Amino acid sequence: MTETPEQRLHDALAGWVAKPENGPAELIDAACAALAVGLDSPALAELAGTSARDSTWGLRELAERALRELGTPLPGDIPPGYFAARGGGIARRPGTDSLRLAVVPTPDEARGFQVLVHVNGVEMTSAGAGLGMDPYALLIPFNRLTATAEPRTVPIARCGCGVYGCGSTDVTIVRDGDLVHWEWRLEVPMPRGVSFPAEQYDEEVARVAADHSWETPVRTAGRYVLTGLDHDRLRSYGLRADWVANDYRDPGVFCVALMLDDEYQVFLHTAWDGREPGDLAREVCAALALPPDQWSVGWHAIRPKQTEPPRIAGPSWRRDQRW
Repeated sequence: MTETPEQRLHDALAGWVAKPENGPAELIDAACAALAVGLDSPALAELAGTSARDSTWGLRELAERALRELGTPLPGDIPPGYFAARGGGIARRPGTDSLRLAVVPTPDEARGFQVLVHVNGVEMTSAGAGLGMDPYALLIPFNRLTATAEPRTVPIARCGCGVYGCGSTDVTIVRDGDLVHWEWRLEVPMPRGVSFPAEQYDEEVARVAADHSWETPVRTAGRYVLTGLDHDRLRSYGLRADWVANDYRDPGVFCVALMLDDEYQVFLHTAWDGREPGDLAREVCAALALPPDQWSVGWHAIRPKQTEPPRIAGPSWRRDQRW
């Protein structure tokens, strides 16, 4: 059982500290509920006797004292995959959850595709920020859902408008022996973290990454390009891949957009000319394998008043006038 009264009190304090504008009512309710099931400590009783209408001065210190008296860690002190145990301390969350991933078109197909996340048969991205992440943000050029012993946080859902940051759901992923734990962040879709058997998790994450049945030709070309580029070499010039897609002005032209020092966008345009995605991607990667001053590309300054070309520009760099 992971939803202990200690965990509820812990989470209520964490939630109030994160969003004090919501008031302490949930924290006080959690203290009352803890007393009702038999927990007791001087600070817990005092906390349960306060009112949400009272001054909140000193309330955080009182709640932290209650947790310490109960032997429960403070917010931030419970590692991923563990919970505040009944009677004090922490316990490992059991690996009883299941995961299924699917790449599907977004409701507005103009926005492309999304990775849906089903936990225990319930779709999580719509319950979180609203829309699943684009496969390029999670699975390509590398699988960001792969679990390691080092915890890392990845985006799992974005706002329904399609922009991550306007609305966001993240998960912190960590491998813990035979389990993989997820801890929800930001706009959480459920009130607890989840833990999966590592073997089942690894199989599902590998399966969705290897399934390209959803891809359109432009998406296939994009995958080949993003996995074929030498990203370390690009970074040595201050460049990073930003997006790949057909040019909105001419769907017969494939475009790779790079960011340079977060000050410029750089565009490489390549005509499809009836070719297969792999053939087009090879030409794109070969072009970008040349030194940047040998590229034939367009550039656009992020700051409107910037009129000078980028520092790495060559003679075939031209200012893109689309804006």
